[in-house]
Amino acid sequence: MEEKHRQEREEAGIVDESSEDEGDRRARMRKMEQEADLNNAADLFGNIGINKNRSAAKPITVNEGDQADPSQAVDLSAMKLFNPTTLAEFNTLKDTLIALVATQNSSKARYVLFAQDLVRALVKDLNSDQIKKAASALTTLSNEKMREEKAADKGGKKTKAVKTKVTLNASRDVAGRADTAAYDDGLEDDDFM
Repeated sequence: MEEKHRQEREEAGIVDESSEDEGDRRARMRKMEQEADLNNAADLFGNIGINKNRSAAKPITVNEGDQADPSQAVDLSAMKLFNPTTLAEFNTLKDTLIALVATQNSSKARYVLFAQDLVRALVKDLNSDQIKKAASALTTLSNEKMREEKAADKGGKKTKAVKTKVTLNASRDVAGRADTAAYDDGLEDDDFM
């Protein structure tokens, strides 16, 4: 047992425990505990079909010409552009995708359905608060677009015509000609409906 601890200390780069400070000791102990927990879990579950490379990203390839020719495939996941880490890199990716997708295809008939599916797929892995923020941004954009469209429609329309007042011209001597006393109009008592 002592030999195992000595070997672990040597692997961690610590020769003498008295030379390490409290933070280093805690980090080393936490790392040892996590490794032990992982080993115990692996022993407990064994090989039940867990892919050991499940966290590794799958390469995303696109074939440029002939779909059957693998030499024409381009691995997009290997490009630095598609692996952003900083805000500037994410902005570059966004600008590139907008230039590539939106500006060339926004006038096509199926673009709206594509955009809806793309947005849904992009936010699928986010938590609900982040999805609400994205939906709020889309709602704000929609409201701004509606205001712009209303302003454009207002500017193009002519002024409304003045409404004319319609009047009914009738003479007052109608009461003398109408028979208001005759109730025999051919309806029987059972014909009221």
